[in-house]
Amino acid sequence: MDLDAFLRIVDGARSNASGDQDFLRRIEARLLELEPDELMGFERQFEEIHTDSCSWNLWGAAYLMNGGCSDDGFEYFRAWLMAQGRRTFEKAVEDADTLAMLPDPQGGRSRRYRELEEFMYVAREIYEEKTSEEMPESDTGFLQGVDWRNFDVRWNFDDPVEMERRYPKLFAKYRGSP
Repeated sequence: MDLDAFLRIVDGARSNASGDQDFLRRIEARLLELEPDELMGFERQFEEIHTDSCSWNLWGAAYLMNGGCSDDGFEYFRAWLMAQGRRTFEKAVEDADTLAMLPDPQGGRSRRYRELEEFMYVAREIYEEKTSEEMPESDTGFLQGVDWRNFDVRWNFDDPVEMERRYPKLFAKYRGSP
């Protein structure tokens, strides 16, 4: 499965989904139609995109939006972000401050976590359901091959001056004064 096929499946499941749980039901229904080798291809694409999107810039955005963000929480955040669809995901990777444009069902400053851990495992679970075997590990794996020393420069996520400078829109939405 190539990147475009993967993203078409994600975008199709996200289209008209009423929320994240609805998205999960839709993506599961679509993945149930795939053969085991296609599920492995979907998983490979997921892992590659998930790993490639690992940056301090996105982590800082997740920290603001979620009122903090652990390393596991950052993995779940990136899965949530991927589940928002290609356009949203690619814009956020390019400029994380664009995430401020996403609707917030609770009117801003909401601490509703933007995490979707279940999306990280759906293809593996369906593969196991179809084959009665665990999906073989791919050569990408979550965070495998990520060299944290080569990441962009990290900063203190608790420094409001730095966070406002880097994310003026997100900061205004989630940390600004009422």
